[in-house]
Amino acid sequence: MTATVPKPEELREQGNQAFKQGKYQDAIDRYTDALTVLLELSLSETAKNDLTKCYSNRSQCYINLNQYEDAIEDATRALEYTPADQKSLYRRANAFERLGKLNEAISDAQRLISIAPKDGSGDEQTNLLLRKLRENAQSKHTQQTQLTSQIQQMFEAVRSNTNSEAALNNLLVISREDAGAEGILTFDSELKLIIEFMKQTEHIILLGTTRVLASLVKNSYKRAELIYLKLGLPPIARCLAMNDADIPASAAVLLHNMIMSMCDLENRRKIRKPTNVPFNFDQSVIDFINNTFRMLIGLIDDKTCSGIGRDCALDLVVKFVDRANGCNWVNKFVVSGVPKVLRVASTVPDLTDNDIKPYPITEQTKMHVSCVLSVVYHDLCSDQEREEFNTECMEFIKALRAKDDVQSRVRTISVLAVLLQGPFDTGNTILGSQNLVDLMIQMAGSDDVVQQRIAVEAIVLSASKKDKAAGILSQGADILKNLYQSANEDIQVLALVGLSKIASSKGTDASGSIVAEGSCQTLGRACCKFLTTSDRFDIRRWSADGLAYLTLDADVKEDLADNSLALKALFSLCQCQDAHVLYSLTTILVNLTNTYDVHKPDKEMTELATYAKQHIPKEHPKDDKSFFDERRRKLVEAGVIPVLVQLCKHKSENCREQIARVFLGLCENEKHRGVIVAGGGAKALLPLALEGTPTGIIKATQALAKICITTNPEIAFPGQRMLELVRPIIKLLKPDRTALENFEALLALTNLASIGESIRRRILKEDGFSSVEQYMFEEHPMLRRAATECMCNLVVQEEVVKYFTSENDRIKLLVLLCGEEDESLIRAALGTLAVLSSLQADIEYIKDLNLEDDERRRLNNLINENRIICRKILDVQSFAEIFKHLCACNNPDLQFRALYIVRNIVQANKDFATRVVETDLMDILFAMKEIKDENLVNEKNQKLASDIVQLCLKYGLIQRNKEQTK
Repeated sequence: MTATVPKPEELREQGNQAFKQGKYQDAIDRYTDALTVLLELSLSETAKNDLTKCYSNRSQCYINLNQYEDAIEDATRALEYTPADQKSLYRRANAFERLGKLNEAISDAQRLISIAPKDGSGDEQTNLLLRKLRENAQSKHTQQTQLTSQIQQMFEAVRSNTNSEAALNNLLVISREDAGAEGILTFDSELKLIIEFMKQTEHIILLGTTRVLASLVKNSYKRAELIYLKLGLPPIARCLAMNDADIPASAAVLLHNMIMSMCDLENRRKIRKPTNVPFNFDQSVIDFINNTFRMLIGLIDDKTCSGIGRDCALDLVVKFVDRANGCNWVNKFVVSGVPKVLRVASTVPDLTDNDIKPYPITEQTKMHVSCVLSVVYHDLCSDQEREEFNTECMEFIKALRAKDDVQSRVRTISVLAVLLQGPFDTGNTILGSQNLVDLMIQMAGSDDVVQQRIAVEAIVLSASKKDKAAGILSQGADILKNLYQSANEDIQVLALVGLSKIASSKGTDASGSIVAEGSCQTLGRACCKFLTTSDRFDIRRWSADGLAYLTLDADVKEDLADNSLALKALFSLCQCQDAHVLYSLTTILVNLTNTYDVHKPDKEMTELATYAKQHIPKEHPKDDKSFFDERRRKLVEAGVIPVLVQLCKHKSENCREQIARVFLGLCENEKHRGVIVAGGGAKALLPLALEGTPTGIIKATQALAKICITTNPEIAFPGQRMLELVRPIIKLLKPDRTALENFEALLALTNLASIGESIRRRILKEDGFSSVEQYMFEEHPMLRRAATECMCNLVVQEEVVKYFTSENDRIKLLVLLCGEEDESLIRAALGTLAVLSSLQADIEYIKDLNLEDDERRRLNNLINENRIICRKILDVQSFAEIFKHLCACNNPDLQFRALYIVRNIVQANKDFATRVVETDLMDILFAMKEIKDENLVNEKNQKLASDIVQLCLKYGLIQRNKEQTK
């Protein structure tokens, strides 16, 4: 038998019901199903009418979900079938208005007035909308005029070089809003002034202009295309190549934003697709991509380009070269880019060579080259592509080896070190096939410091992955031990870092070690000695690098946590700007606090490994919770909070993730939270929760939630910060987050919702109601309780009441929760019902006052909503049974809340009181009224019971003699 296809009117009605319940996405799905059926039918008048209703209703759903473009599209489709449909016109005008397209909104409103009946109920509403739109349009015009005047003044200030820095900063602020960005490009439509500024050499003007341009092109294809076509890439390349601390970085941000906008990568990356399938770009975008990457490769290979600029170019290649999430330029880069970045990798600044002019590089350049090569290699999809990559690298090494002199040998091992740090498999293959192990050993044994240093770097990097380089570990360790005895302090410390890396290659596994027991502690003490006694920054930096590896060992953690001088020396490094040092410092803090991810092996796999006599990692006893809790306490006492706050200013997302991990670990102890707030940690955490890696955002948000649970939010997050806190915390209320994260987010929102109206409105604006409500259906009792407690605080807000008065089972759920066994859950559910049902009682005293029409209308709406809620409570089949038990229970607080709700229902109107009188509840109320023993019923609860009886008496529903029965 074939399945019966639902009729379109049935599907539309299902959509209507979902809409009334506030389930807008479900409603959209039902309307879409109805449209699918209708579009296959012949286009009769009935079909046109149904199509109009479905498109128009779906448009309203999109409006409620803030998807205004989709709303306009659907309203327009509805008007194609019924051009005079008033609802569709009103909804499209509404959507236009919310998008800021006031002229279009006014046009629709005017048309609506012209076709609407003059005595119609919607006529007044439409006139109000039109009046509002005209006022907004006038206000917008005035603002635009003022904005244009401001922009003109700013440009004139820059041209005349009078306070140009302040003028450019003001332009930057203006450009961050769409209206401001459009205003700037309208004023300088041909970009003549901006091009003039970009040709200048003055630092302030160049830096300010690139920052403004970066803001203009962000999230706008139209503006990015205009600037690309009018300005071109050469001025950006000129800025990137400059030997300046700020301008190349600013130019890199400009190019980054331009690529993101031109290629629409932010939206494209949200699409699920196989990683080996590239994005499909238009030809104009492909031309832009080709020109951009050719420019970047040119800069990388340009010896007049500064080291900072080269790093920026390499970083842009890393971000956009791949096919999985970028511009699909990998195959072209293997041919035209790999040889050039390998030439940069072969640069050794200290190497004397009169024949070859070196590339200007920074300390981070080779790391950037490694990242580029790694990204390119891992994006290759086939064995043939990887073979071509390996061949390019192999041929480059062979060309270097062809001239067997000191310079060539040093460059060869320098390139090898970069490959081992990036595409390790390629480097390891070359290491074996070209017999480079002997060359490294030969160079390490020479008297030349440059050769020793390059050899040590390569040995350390080749030992990075012990499972793939076990063959040279023992030889490498022996070489490093010899070099550790060097008279040259630089070589000595570098060898120490290498030994530290080899010693720590076991990770946190206490059972596996390739060095003698206690060696990690010995090396750790040596690092601490260099750290505390040397005045040279380089020595201290390398010492921190060694400790970053060694602190994976629990014994080293304990020694370092007890070494106050070493901690102080480490903390002092947080003031530097060296990204590598700061990452080493954050890594040490993560290791000391045990806030790294721990992947515990599956029990069945462990048993299988034991049976097969395979190695099973074991946790060090000093990595137990009691030990790392004590280490965290020592760090807090040593002053780690100001250090973490300072580190938060670092731009690296990976560093910021590490900091968020440490903060979260410290926040696990409630005693540390006050110290964190006092030290500025709460303020520093907020940016980490808004921007960074996905893991970093989650960790920072969870730390904020913990602070919010136990600390008054008004103290921890004064002013605007409380509002900014809402969005990240609500993002923890997702099914893919852990139950603990969900639970703590609910507790934090409960605390925030109790603060005031502005916070509750922000929670609602961020879709907090539905996010909280979903957990009221959870099986886990603690999640259900926390969600209900949060809802109890949210229902104080007037707007929330509407969620309960529409056709849904929300009130029924609350009544049923009152019948659960968990007293805390019952208290929260009763509290929510008490607030919802008390509206009528709270406004009773003002209903006879002489009120304005709007106030009277609002009052009537509140009374009506209150009656709906009271009726819904009574309509629950088990209401009487549940409340009978609650009114007779031994818990005075629960008893009070239950009586308060019953009192509100009886007070709402006589019909509700009649329904209450008809239940067994009255017998309990009569009995409570007469009880004299305060141990059974307290005075407050007895008064409530008496009030309910008196109300029933007033309605004439009970007789006085019955009421006075002893």
